[in-house]
Amino acid sequence: MKVFQRVMTLKPECLSDGLTAVVDTIEYMNATSGQTWFGWQVLAGMPVGTVAVSTRADSWAALAETQAAMRADSGYMDRGDKVLETLSSAPQDWVMNPIAGVGNMPEAPEIIVQTINRAPFHKVAEAIELNQQFCQMITDIAGTPSVAMMTTLGEINPSFALLLYYNSLAEYEERNTPEVWSMIGNSPLQEQGRSVFEEGSAVQAVSRRIA
Repeated sequence: MKVFQRVMTLKPECLSDGLTAVVDTIEYMNATSGQTWFGWQVLAGMPVGTVAVSTRADSWAALAETQAAMRADSGYMDRGDKVLETLSSAPQDWVMNPIAGVGNMPEAPEIIVQTINRAPFHKVAEAIELNQQFCQMITDIAGTPSVAMMTTLGEINPSFALLLYYNSLAEYEERNTPEVWSMIGNSPLQEQGRSVFEEGSAVQAVSRRIA
């Protein structure tokens, strides 16, 4: 399985029109492409106006065939052009490989928390194992379904993403208390992570589903 994500940043003056265009495009994609797509708006942790579209596919090759057919669809291209007009910079695409999953994943989560770290190539095996352990620990402590993914694309060193799924923002608040984070922070896995991941590479963001 592959997870595809396109991250975009809307111009400050286009936040409303941009969100409308993104939602309209994703709804059209879901209606015509035969693929299930999700739209996300970052609530905190990344620049205001950050949005994303994501999907899961059996393989990158299969997804590429779907995307080629979409590019031949004038309805999709017209909507995509409207989105491009609202962006402050070029989008960034990610194709990631799932490496762990714990808990019952909701089919369409309302809230996702994504934590990204980078690790040097010679520590990839350690980083994979550590992310798998993190998934189990967080789900055991907070009861939150979790998924770990990785990619060697993008930055110089491989990126590792840990995703936590919630049915609502209220559920996210209930499960992310100071007590929970103290337990996670005091875990030996945190100390191990300091020796595996690049210092200062971590980014965490909370996003809501918009489509």
